[in-house]
Amino acid sequence: MRSILVSILLASSVGGCATVSMVASEAMVETNLTNEKSSLRKVSDAYTDRAERENWIAKSAGILGFARVLMDGASEEEQDSASPYTLQVKADAPSGSDQIDLIRADIESAAHGLDVATMEAEKLYGTDRSAKALRADLVSYESALVTAKKARRTFIDTLTALEMDDANVASYALTELDLSIDNASDAADKLATYAADRQSKESLS
Repeated sequence: MRSILVSILLASSVGGCATVSMVASEAMVETNLTNEKSSLRKVSDAYTDRAERENWIAKSAGILGFARVLMDGASEEEQDSASPYTLQVKADAPSGSDQIDLIRADIESAAHGLDVATMEAEKLYGTDRSAKALRADLVSYESALVTAKKARRTFIDTLTALEMDDANVASYALTELDLSIDNASDAADKLATYAADRQSKESLS
């Protein structure tokens, strides 16, 4: 049953961002140059920082590494290497039931954190924020979305590695994380559209 569940979860669609094309070199540079840091950027950056601290994802390889992940996904080396998160779960939770509870709590935290970022993204619709600032906001938000997708892989890999008979306990939490990822993808698309609209209006003014 566990193997069936994990296979379904791995096969489920959490499609790539339709707004990846927005994350070009110009936008990445703007992330560093834009002094006005919005709540969305603060929340998104904090989300990725926490994911790294908790070993949900590997530590960032910097802005070029982020670009590579967006373009190509995880490298074979990253996919094949042992997960620090799996080792951490084994060390922190002595029994199988404790381990599944820990993983479920982390999945729920990952979903909640992304939901908070999405709420901040939605607040930017219709604002008079400049296109340049919006593009910088979008880069950070896209980064949080990529973080959530990578964390999802980590959680599923750990459930598989630990061969938990009661992995179904985490299925609802994973479903909620998938919903959070889908909502974030939609919000990123809308933010990208709004940023483009702002750019057009600024060009005409």
